Amino acid sequence: MEQKKKEFRLFTFTPEIMQQIAETKEIPVHFYNKEGQIVIYKKKNATEVEIDRLFRYTQQGTLYYDVEDSETLGIKEEKQRDIPEGFTDTKLLTEKNAKDLTQETKQIFSTLKKTAITSIHARKTSEKLTQVFKDFESNPDSLTGLINIIELLAGKKHEYEIELATKRVVVAMAMKTRGISAQYYKEDGSFYRRVNHLMMSALLCDISYAKMNIPDKAFLDIKEMNYIKSHPLLSYLLIAHEPSIHPNIKRNILVHHRPMRYDINTNNYPTKDFLLKKLKEIQLKFFEDPKKKVIVDDIDTQLKLLKEDLPYDEDAAILCIASEFASLTSKVPWRNAFSPIRAVQMIVNNSYFTYPDRVIREFLDHTAISLCDNKKAIREGDFVIMTCMTPSGKIYFEAGQVTNTSRYQSKPGVDRIATVKPIFKNTPKLHIAGFDFNQMQIDKRYAHFELLQDDTRKIIYIVNPEYDEELYEILYKLMKGKYTKDTIHIGKVNI
Repeated sequence: MEQKKKEFRLFTFTPEIMQQIAETKEIPVHFYNKEGQIVIYKKKNATEVEIDRLFRYTQQGTLYYDVEDSETLGIKEEKQRDIPEGFTDTKLLTEKNAKDLTQETKQIFSTLKKTAITSIHARKTSEKLTQVFKDFESNPDSLTGLINIIELLAGKKHEYEIELATKRVVVAMAMKTRGISAQYYKEDGSFYRRVNHLMMSALLCDISYAKMNIPDKAFLDIKEMNYIKSHPLLSYLLIAHEPSIHPNIKRNILVHHRPMRYDINTNNYPTKDFLLKKLKEIQLKFFEDPKKKVIVDDIDTQLKLLKEDLPYDEDAAILCIASEFASLTSKVPWRNAFSPIRAVQMIVNNSYFTYPDRVIREFLDHTAISLCDNKKAIREGDFVIMTCMTPSGKIYFEAGQVTNTSRYQSKPGVDRIATVKPIFKNTPKLHIAGFDFNQMQIDKRYAHFELLQDDTRKIIYIVNPEYDEELYEILYKLMKGKYTKDTIHIGKVNI
């Protein structure tokens, strides 16, 4: 007789269920991960450690139950889908949109392997992108609906560069549309032009990959990393000859990994000095060649633009975030794709040395939820690390637990657990490598902050129990009152 296949559903606890488990000290059923493997076993007389582990997994939304156990758990029926206030389940992209974008991207990369981009290619691509954007923007829910590009590309066998560029175009388009005052730009006639410039930049900023031998591994040495860091300049040089491509697009390509205003203590690359030096060298090399006059003149324009503080500098930050999200959600030879929610968390965790505060905030509050199937990356019960700036400009780092969230997930309510000291490293780039809890100051009051009314604090790290197990365990026990200042001797926690 054929065995009935089990059906698993995400376990969303209710206070009643969790209270019953805590009081009876009984785990009534097996709980599973998303692959159907048991991670929490059914058990009578469960220990406090086992129940704490169940609560931890449940809070993070990584636990599943067998539908046949619904009655035992007291789950009578599946609740209606819970959508964050202000968002809708309208899918904004069609199969045709995804097909058109991937085909256009494939055509561009294929062309570059054989010849240079022409004005015909540029015009055709621009028209195609404009049509995709008009389809997107004409939807009444364009500012609140699902940006379903991950779903549309799932299972499609595209080359990595094609998938990356397609996702980057869509994410950049959505961020630009949702992050600006659309009505203002429509009134001055520049709305469609600005978005089209950004979408063209997103499509073309990594076209040098068509000519480069990209290392096929996770960890790169210094020489390989410097080679990768040259790709914005190489991408620019592949289109510098074409006057029909707007100077702003070319500038975006040159600076799409330079989202921060300054080079010191940031992950900007290439540095501004490096770009200016290399562009001047190329200009000097081509100066006497009449066939290269268009490139010489274009470099002159770019040198002037690089020295100016232009209002479309925000495009660099949008392109950088869109590139990171696209990369993290795509499968590569050395790792599988991350889920959209995990990708958003990793972007936040990489933000301190990489992105301007405003762009991260707008990404979280207006775009990220719609990229994650209307699920938040920052939820009630999550542990986070915040920075706090004093009036004198001094910065402290605080660990806290989220108590309440809204659609503006960058600004939740947080109970402070302690002040902590981060461990910074700069290999392969500046990042938070862990925390030194020996220098921690515990806040036994659990002081509460509503970040919507507190401009001195911002979230720079989201703790995920699957990836930050030791850090999560320490913060969880601190909230449960199991560590005190006198007994803690945890040391450095690497993440």
